[in-house]
Amino acid sequence: MGIYLTPQLTPRLALKREDVGMNSTIHFRIDEETKRLAMKAAERQQTSLTDLMRRRAEELAEEERQYQNSAHDVWLENQVQEAFARYEVGKGEFIDDGAMNNRMAALKSQAERGEK
Repeated sequence: MGIYLTPQLTPRLALKREDVGMNSTIHFRIDEETKRLAMKAAERQQTSLTDLMRRRAEELAEEERQYQNSAHDVWLENQVQEAFARYEVGKGEFIDDGAMNNRMAALKSQAERGEK
């Protein structure tokens, strides 16, 4: 992984995914002043601009993972609440595991036969 500054001031960030052996490259343009200040900030933190950019990309990816997981958790919680609300007004029923497995087997069988 590394940032490679081209003469056109186009840093290239190559991220390595050791677990799957893939590399990704991120391209962006910055002006000379931004580059200079970013490099000074990296020096002050006793690291390279490459490492800072990689860490920030990883932080953004983790934030997105958490957001997506959170969004799914909210959706699932809403589904559960809606199911209980339907049950409370008599529009739903709870069934045991055996009954659920029988219903699923019947639905799969219908699907295999192309029935609705």
